[in-house]
Amino acid sequence: MTDLFNQWGNFFFHTRNYLFPAFILTLFFIWPPVALTDATSCYIMSAGLLMVALGQTFRIVTIGLDYIVRGGRNRRIYAEDLVTGGLFSHCRNPLYVGNQLIAIGYLFVAGNWGSIIVGSVAFLIIYRLIVHSEETFLSAKFGQAYADFCADVPRWIPNLTGISDTVKGYVFDWPAVAVKDGGTIFMSVMVPVAIIAWKLHLTNQLGNYQTVLIAITVIMTCAFLTMRFFKKSGRLKSMR
Repeated sequence: MTDLFNQWGNFFFHTRNYLFPAFILTLFFIWPPVALTDATSCYIMSAGLLMVALGQTFRIVTIGLDYIVRGGRNRRIYAEDLVTGGLFSHCRNPLYVGNQLIAIGYLFVAGNWGSIIVGSVAFLIIYRLIVHSEETFLSAKFGQAYADFCADVPRWIPNLTGISDTVKGYVFDWPAVAVKDGGTIFMSVMVPVAIIAWKLHLTNQLGNYQTVLIAITVIMTCAFLTMRFFKKSGRLKSMR
């Protein structure tokens, strides 16, 4: 059974950049975003926006303090070093916590309970499988050091004790955030904007907010393209 979990975890890890967007679009096709018709629907959308913002904040803080490099090799999880500093000293998987908040936040912004329930359960299971595969790999590679790390640091719910000391101990690497997470930041803004535009269209209110939504789109697109230009030209590099 463990081998099966590892296989599924490696599969989701390897295909996550393509599979997850396709999965969210499928959910929206089956359970489309709902219109903003009452206070409850507005509260649900606001909760989703808060989740996306919180998830992106987790990612920004994690990358800016002490980024973890885990790539794939032979379609499997791979890591050179055991990263235990920065936000990883408070949560073993802060990037995945951020990812789940962002993905589930999109579903709450859309506001359809079908996609919220099915999608949330699916993402929780998928990320648990990914983490299971990573833990198996890291345990085999780093042995007692990883066991001690697991004993001290929670897997999901961050222990924020001493977080101020952690932040003070680092020079925040904003270039690394821009280079490594610029695309995710862009999508964390643009996906909710697209969903909100859809929801407004359902009640014929899109025209009332069209200028604001277009302005946000133009600003984010210009910022993203500028970041990409400086990254590709070599002028924007991580301080580490």
